[in-house]
Amino acid sequence: TFVCAPQPVQWAGLAALDVDMSAHIEAYRRKRDMIVAGLKEDFELVTPGGAFYAYPKAPWGTGDQFVHRAIEHKLLIIPGKIFSQHDTHFRISYAAPDATLQRGIDVLRELARKGP
Repeated sequence: TFVCAPQPVQWAGLAALDVDMSAHIEAYRRKRDMIVAGLKEDFELVTPGGAFYAYPKAPWGTGDQFVHRAIEHKLLIIPGKIFSQHDTHFRISYAAPDATLQRGIDVLRELARKGP
């Protein structure tokens, strides 16, 4: 156990503050916007402000039911009930390649439009 962070970690943290992260921030902003634009017609979704995941409301059934249907289509998303007492939403990460995100958008839109 430690009462504080070890000195080498403190120095590494200080050095990390000098790294320009703007390109990474812009890349994730673009991915976020891709997800929001791709899902906005079929899902209730608040635009994320600082995360690498979105938290849309399931368009039908419970969040868990919707997630199981997505998994049947080889799309891994996480039920929202893991993060909340409500089973109404699901979590989708956009820390993925653009082609994977586009496939996910396509699958989610198809599932939303087909229904249960």
